[in-house]
Amino acid sequence: MAYFNEKFKRARLDQSPYLFHFVNGRDKNPGETLLKILEEQKLKSDKGYICFSASPITAIKKFFETKTNSTGNPLYHPFGIGFSRDLLVRDFGARNVIYTDGTEFIPESLKWRTEKLDVDCYDFEYLREWRIKERVFDFSKFPKGDMIVIAPDTNSLNHVVVKFDMEFTPYIDYYNEEIEPDWTESFTREWKGIAVDDLEEYLDDYAVSGSTASQVIGEDMASNLFSIRALNVISKK
Repeated sequence: MAYFNEKFKRARLDQSPYLFHFVNGRDKNPGETLLKILEEQKLKSDKGYICFSASPITAIKKFFETKTNSTGNPLYHPFGIGFSRDLLVRDFGARNVIYTDGTEFIPESLKWRTEKLDVDCYDFEYLREWRIKERVFDFSKFPKGDMIVIAPDTNSLNHVVVKFDMEFTPYIDYYNEEIEPDWTESFTREWKGIAVDDLEEYLDDYAVSGSTASQVIGEDMASNLFSIRALNVISKK
């Protein structure tokens, strides 16, 4: 049965192997917020649950450009993380949101995953929301190979997925037999990722997943910074 499920999932362009968590549109520094999330490897919420979207990243580029009437900002910024849907469901208890009109009886054990639905004034079903019942989701043990980082463009992507460091490599000066200091720049991939600006090249999210399969955590990025000069990454340190 799993084989057929996978086959038909891939046949639909509105499906994704990921559940996405994006930075709130009210955030004034979304790139730095995402960088902090990745450094701490934690998602936090005071609601008692962490929210995700099942909407394919390849289908919602315009969503990040649409402003809300109340704030004049987009609902979410194009900065986020995609987690393997199957792993979030199987190992971390992710569940899809249940929509209710507010008058139906909901057991206490299910209230955390319910959302009001009023098609005339309060309808967020289009977010295709999923949740994990936690105030803090520690994803430090989540396989990095089953995650992708989302950023609006290649420069922003480099800023969050590539770690810049200076490696101390001393050597012996054979003329005076003294140890001389030497420093080497290193650029290492910390996360897999893709830029929203590049999504037009892909048919669906399964194609995105396939394209990032060749990205290797820990690989040397000095000569392959997504075609962006190394200088753009140095500001991360």
